[in-house]
Amino acid sequence: MDKPSLYDQDFYAWTQQQAQALKHKQFSKLDWQHLEEEIQALGRQEYRELVSRLCVLLGHLLKWQYQPENRSRSWFLSIREERRAIKRHLRQNPSLKSRRSEAMIDGYEAGIDLALRETNLPIRTFPEACLYSFDEVIQDTFLCDTSQDWEN
Repeated sequence: MDKPSLYDQDFYAWTQQQAQALKHKQFSKLDWQHLEEEIQALGRQEYRELVSRLCVLLGHLLKWQYQPENRSRSWFLSIREERRAIKRHLRQNPSLKSRRSEAMIDGYEAGIDLALRETNLPIRTFPEACLYSFDEVIQDTFLCDTSQDWEN
């Protein structure tokens, strides 16, 4: 039976070992298979972060649009925070811009679920497909003007 690898036994120790091997250009000590998997996982994590931010932003924009009587400072600030976080995330990961359409689809589905959990609105209230564009939702003045102070 094969002995479990350091990767399987102690992931943190494996990362430190791999970092040292890279630093000292000790290519024979690199675990190429797991390095490839982990680097791909890091990329997927950045995409998931974009989708997660879009989920919250879209969910709050849906609530803002379809339940105006319940608008609150909390919703306003969540919209403001997510817009800023998305812009920052794309500045740090500019190649994610190529996946904006896909991220909007994934984020919208989750955003509807968020809006449904936080309102008493029926599912039929929300359009099946997102009517907003990516560029619209990150604009400070779209639906909820977060370029200004909160006013009730």
